Amino acid sequence: MTKASEAVKTIVSNNNVYSLLINTGLVNYTKLAREIKGQVDFLTGKKIKINTIVKALTNIEVKGKNSNALEILKQSTLTLEYNYEEQHFENPEEIPKSAILIIKDQNGYSTLAKSAKSNSLVIAKIHLPAGSCTTAGITLLITEFLEINGISVVNIYRLSREVWIIIQSESAGKAADALNRLLFQNEKNVGGPTIEAH
Repeated sequence: MTKASEAVKTIVSNNNVYSLLINTGLVNYTKLAREIKGQVDFLTGKKIKINTIVKALTNIEVKGKNSNALEILKQSTLTLEYNYEEQHFENPEEIPKSAILIIKDQNGYSTLAKSAKSNSLVIAKIHLPAGSCTTAGITLLITEFLEINGISVVNIYRLSREVWIIIQSESAGKAADALNRLLFQNEKNVGGPTIEAH
């Protein structure tokens, strides 16, 4: 029968994002334990307590270098833009001029546009450094990191050197804090991160 510690080690070593988060110290062990509990239970054949999984996670040593994705994120900047909404239109003439993103799908056009509504969406824009366009795994790393930190993402877009994370306005503060840790953990700049709000 597989021990809980062995199951946790297997799960983490087979998931690049989990390995990266543990290796860099960006992980919230309790949230990650909840995330992988189902897999641990399956591998061990019994219900394992969250505290046991947390202990196993804290004792794991992950070998290997930080991925290129994390190094790129450490060179990125973050801006938050408020008051947007996603809409769908069948006719392209109906699309508002304030739309900053238009995607043609099988049922028409999905748009992201400025909104006057008070309970609107926020775009957390991560501006990537030059030369990062072909690096894979950045969007996955961000999505997994936010999910582990309990932040629901409405949508996420990768546009050349920008990643747009669409979140509900009530999650903006929590998302900014989490993304700040992801982008600027161990940052050597004395002035700290640059976060702009629009």
